[in-house]
Amino acid sequence: MESYAEPEASPVAPSLSAEEQEILRRAQHIADTVLLPRAEETDRASEPPRDNLRVLAEAGLLGITSPREFGGSAVSGACQRAFTETLTAACGTTWFLMTQHLGACGMFAGSQNPALRERHLRDMAAGRHLVGVAFGHLRRPGAMLRADAAPGGYVLNGVAPWVTGWPLLHGVVYGATLPDERHVYVYAPVDENAEAICSSRPLPLCAMNATATTEVCLRNLFVPESNWIKFSSREEMARGDTNGIAGATAPPLGCARGALRVLRTAAEKRPLPFLPATADALEAEIDACRSESLRWADGPKDVPEYKPGALRARAWAIELGVRAAHMAVAASSGAANSLDHPAQRLFREAMFYTVIAQTQDIMAATLSHLTREPGG
Repeated sequence: MESYAEPEASPVAPSLSAEEQEILRRAQHIADTVLLPRAEETDRASEPPRDNLRVLAEAGLLGITSPREFGGSAVSGACQRAFTETLTAACGTTWFLMTQHLGACGMFAGSQNPALRERHLRDMAAGRHLVGVAFGHLRRPGAMLRADAAPGGYVLNGVAPWVTGWPLLHGVVYGATLPDERHVYVYAPVDENAEAICSSRPLPLCAMNATATTEVCLRNLFVPESNWIKFSSREEMARGDTNGIAGATAPPLGCARGALRVLRTAAEKRPLPFLPATADALEAEIDACRSESLRWADGPKDVPEYKPGALRARAWAIELGVRAAHMAVAASSGAANSLDHPAQRLFREAMFYTVIAQTQDIMAATLSHLTREPGG
């Protein structure tokens, strides 16, 4: 397994509170001492990394999106982005498992169903009750999962095509389409509904295969009104996607940071003058892309220049993550062919970050950014 020269510094923004900076220091320590040393082993494992999640939970990091009154730390969006960079620079599999749960915590926290929060959110923030999410399919043209009102709740039928971390989950947040085309989000425990829920075997993925991402089929799953989270719509989801365009640059930027670390290690091992110069140039570009992304992520969304600027930043980050991983492969020479080498893992993870939370606008921006004039 590749060894690294020194711990990496977290991308701490000046606007973060002292508590948030401490959270990032804690996350960086775990990334350096736990996640990174076993990242290739985690990547090839046949099941999700329970121990990694346990260590993160013991450090209080599964509650960063939960309110303080429920045992969380309610960090800012800027802290969440820096946290994401820190984890994806070390182990994409662990981050992707964790981010599903953090998203569920945020949804419980924002729900207008206080009883649901009281029942579960403290245990979720502490990592004792892991919850996945299944609503990305709502972006697709046709309804894959439908909900019908029933006495005391809802009945769900259909397929949730991507549910990550299935063997670890105590419950799932499902998004379904109602007959009036509104979206309803509900929580369903896994064990209590075994007869109505059928999960496939883990889907074979070329990146983050150990996340145990499955396809889940629901047959007349009854969800009581007490497990209702919220109503929404396709239009509201589209607005959320638009407002989050630049915020989702953190995963590929973290991947680029991981690749930078590989480059620095290669430069220390081989006295080739172009290696440190290449690493310096890459680090400068990562910082520039992050600054541009933050400009749009933290700025106003109701100005005409927002969406084009955010899309350019997102496309840049996507391309940079892939290019940085490719640089790490090139600098590692034939060793990068080994499954024990981080460069090949980062290259595969960069592909995943290319399509995560992708919309047609992001696809178009990415392809435009990648287009080269003949001879260019």
